[in-house]
Amino acid sequence: IHVCFAFMGVPLAIKTDNGPAYASLQFKRFCNLWGITHDTSIAHDLTSQALVEWANQA
Repeated sequence: IHVCFAFMGVPLAIKTDNGPAYASLQFKRFCNLWGITHDTSIAHDLTSQALVEWANQA
């Protein structure tokens, strides 16, 4: 991910689903360290999930 940040810059925000990897204390600390706002989508909301997937492909 550091290579990605070096190439594209540090994002202001990251939007994810509510998966366990993104709900961990380690991920929260990572976002705080880099100054990233972590937004989550609503679980089982197909529209919200589709927007996350679309943004990830862009």
